[in-house]
Amino acid sequence: MSDYSYLLDLAVILLCTKLLGLATRKVQMPQVVGALMAGLILGPAMCGVLTETNFIKAVAELGVIVLMFC
Repeated sequence: MSDYSYLLDLAVILLCTKLLGLATRKVQMPQVVGALMAGLILGPAMCGVLTETNFIKAVAELGVIVLMFC
């Protein structure tokens, strides 16, 4: 049986990023600020909800690349 816990991690990341992005937009700040706050809150720097796995590391690198080109 395969381990699909990375899907739960991805869902948590996307949900928190979207919610905090909308919250920062309501106070006239860029949505990227909310995305960065979500990363800080979910990561080991604050709450430690997510642990660093190869999947999260790869998605984070891809996210940085997309953010640079946007």
